[in-house]
Amino acid sequence: MSKKVLAHRGIPTLAPENTMAGFNTVIDCGIDWIETDLSITKDEKVFVIHDDKLNRTTNEDGSIETLDSSLVEQADAGSWFAEKFRGEKIPTLDQLIDFLNIHKLNANIELKGVVGDDADHLANSLVSQFAEATDRLDPDVQLIISSFNPIMLMKMHELRPNLDYAMLFDVFGMGEDWNLYMQACHAKYIHPDSRGLTEAKVKKMKDYGYQINVWTVDDINRAQELFSWGVDGIFTNIADRMQFLVEDK
Repeated sequence: MSKKVLAHRGIPTLAPENTMAGFNTVIDCGIDWIETDLSITKDEKVFVIHDDKLNRTTNEDGSIETLDSSLVEQADAGSWFAEKFRGEKIPTLDQLIDFLNIHKLNANIELKGVVGDDADHLANSLVSQFAEATDRLDPDVQLIISSFNPIMLMKMHELRPNLDYAMLFDVFGMGEDWNLYMQACHAKYIHPDSRGLTEAKVKKMKDYGYQINVWTVDDINRAQELFSWGVDGIFTNIADRMQFLVEDK
């Protein structure tokens, strides 16, 4: 299995994260894997955004699951980064699928856990819309579906059991029972936090037969160390500067 560098939310050092401008920089740099995120609005439209709130990456504010899609559609997701990106929009799920198909770009798509009063209904809506969207993904595009939330993965697996799933763990949430979560979610990929990850832990994950993609690695020496331990991929904000690690010499 070839090693991979996954561009974390695009290349957020070069263009605003999780925007079409950001995804285009991934193509421009010749990178073949992207990592991105899906969330859902109050009126059940699925958008590509990482944070629950719009405040950090747009000129609007509020939690996405409490907002109507009309507000999310008009948000400026670029000018906070640089004036030349003014007017950049928050992409929709459909735009993301179209983009992956056009460029034959492989993707890790993270399902964000849904919160709030209507969480269960919105979670089911997010998962069912995403499941339908995957049906029109080009067969040459590789897809990994990840989440910190095992329930989201279990819901998705119920609808599309043939897709590839990954459980995300941060350094604080990775207890001794991590493998039970992996099995419950039907995950074949494990996505551990780089912080606290040791060669012994990597070996144990490999002994169980999992593929390992580590997040978020922005230090080239650390990336080289992880690859030397046998990890399969790294998520990074500087994919343009990490790509050389996985190219055939």
